[in-house]
Amino acid sequence: MAAAHFPVIGVVAPIVTAGLIWSLTGSSFALLGAVIAPTMVVAHHLDGVRRATRESRRTDALRASERAAEREAKLVGDARRIDDENRTHPSVADIARSPGWTPALNGHTVVRAGHQSDGSPWLVDVASGVAVIGDGPVADAVWTSLVVQATAQLGNRQTTEFPARWANGSLISRGETAEVALVIRCSHLGVDSVTTRGSLPARVDYLPDDVSGADAILMSIARLNRTRLEVTLASDTPHVLVAGRTGSGKSRAITALLADWASRFSPTEFQFVGIDFKGGATLNPLRGLPNHLATLTDLTTADVPRAIAGLSAEIRRREAEFVRQRVATIEVASGVPRLAIVIDEVHQFLRQFPDAHDLLADIARRGRSLGVHLVLAVQHPSGVLRDSVLANIPVRICLAMNTLHDVIQVLGKATSVAPARGRCLVTLGDGLVHDVAVPTTDPATVAEFTGESRYALPWRPALTKPVPRDGRTGFGIVDDVGNGCHRIAHWEPSDGDIAIIGDRGSGRTETLRALVAGHSATWVTSVNELECDSRIIVIDDFDRILDATSPIAVTAFIDAVRRTRNSSRPVTVLVSSSQLLPRAFGSVRTTVTLRTSTLEAHRATGAPPETFDPDSVPGVGTWRGLRFVLYERTDSSDTEVRP
Repeated sequence: MAAAHFPVIGVVAPIVTAGLIWSLTGSSFALLGAVIAPTMVVAHHLDGVRRATRESRRTDALRASERAAEREAKLVGDARRIDDENRTHPSVADIARSPGWTPALNGHTVVRAGHQSDGSPWLVDVASGVAVIGDGPVADAVWTSLVVQATAQLGNRQTTEFPARWANGSLISRGETAEVALVIRCSHLGVDSVTTRGSLPARVDYLPDDVSGADAILMSIARLNRTRLEVTLASDTPHVLVAGRTGSGKSRAITALLADWASRFSPTEFQFVGIDFKGGATLNPLRGLPNHLATLTDLTTADVPRAIAGLSAEIRRREAEFVRQRVATIEVASGVPRLAIVIDEVHQFLRQFPDAHDLLADIARRGRSLGVHLVLAVQHPSGVLRDSVLANIPVRICLAMNTLHDVIQVLGKATSVAPARGRCLVTLGDGLVHDVAVPTTDPATVAEFTGESRYALPWRPALTKPVPRDGRTGFGIVDDVGNGCHRIAHWEPSDGDIAIIGDRGSGRTETLRALVAGHSATWVTSVNELECDSRIIVIDDFDRILDATSPIAVTAFIDAVRRTRNSSRPVTVLVSSSQLLPRAFGSVRTTVTLRTSTLEAHRATGAPPETFDPDSVPGVGTWRGLRFVLYERTDSSDTEVRP
């Protein structure tokens, strides 16, 4: 409260007024007013001054108390902050005195170099490199603190000599070097300056830490088991890329990963399919695992297109199953195992089967939620795998490469070191680079989990010969590769005419018998036989009929067939031949292609080239664009006429 000003006018005004009244009236009582009124004004002023002084003292005391409380709170807060910071970034001596301490190994690059004058940690980022310059105990303490703290967060360094280097590219040098972004200069008196690249040296008030016990800490970190490569199949780490030059240990790393997963997951939780274009050498030791479904090699390339189509069908099947269960991810789905597609020598595989690029891109994009995982091994991914595939592979395992540039391309992260012999650099998609030993797989460990696999492949095995009927309907089995299933081949007379084309001995007659089994059919070989009331007419071996008659008789026979097909009564004609039917015969709705000697003859029937097999056994062919096989036994006892 501000002190009141002296009321000069309040004092002078009564005196002047009293003087005027006295001069006019001459009354002495007027002079009495000149004394009383100023006295009261002065008294009131003095009382205000007294109150203002007392209020000012009270306010000053309150403010002083508040400032003292603020200072105390700041001191307490600073002490708590410093204590928290020291717990987060303890000094080497504090670590040595703490028996329960364990290194964070979190990959963070901000480490403690010493402490400030207020006791809080002095933190330095070693990601771009730090150089400690100077001789004496201060420089030694700063250097030791940086190395110990970096090792506790980044793991064991890759070099024991100067400079100290880590897998993520961090380095700490002792002495002048152009590789670093931060220079700490020390003298025997203390830390002189800290210089960042491109700036002038700055005077600092930093102090070295007590680094007693540093050697024991480094030894305890070195003893930690940091050599095991562990990758978890999850939505965050769905796919794995293993890269390295020939002889670097790619096969060993893949084998170790699969053996580890097989030891941790039952076959109902995890299964894998191998595609090994080194003759199967990589995955041969794991064939006995119950999690193993199949391994395709460059010696069995005929099965690879089936596998590609079957895996595409598996993606669609899982999507439908997730819709049925009303779930979105594999983690909450029931009864759906994770499936790993393991491909060694990807470049060889894609060179022979370029269509597989689309499959890999689809799995890389959608497999995360569906529980379908890729494990790809390649010498170098550049120019082999599409960007759409690489962008969805967070786990990168880089073994020995030819150049440091190759290492950086594989990891997708900057690093100044290459994998040492017997080691690999790993990134799990968390932005960190870990240096671990290339794992090995103990055969006894694999043998412990060996057992018979009782689970079906994502694709059905190829149908190569007629199969038993086993009570099934239809005339055979269709190999529906695109949908990953075998289904019944059905035909009814209402489906229309059929032409069966195939070389001699390909099973044409048996196919005809299988189609008309259970129906009343007439087998004809002449014009006269066409004049019948049968609704199903079978013409077997049309070539023999043509060869056995004159051109005039052939024309008459074809005309009779045309009239029969165009008659008012419904008639279905089934005809077999070793070559395409004459144009005069008319169009046929469906063509069944059996074995032909050339691909050109196969394609001329309208059959897709991928179903061509010149070595197929009788009764195997193409039906409506898909491979099919007949039943081994065909019941044709109720056919009206046999040939």
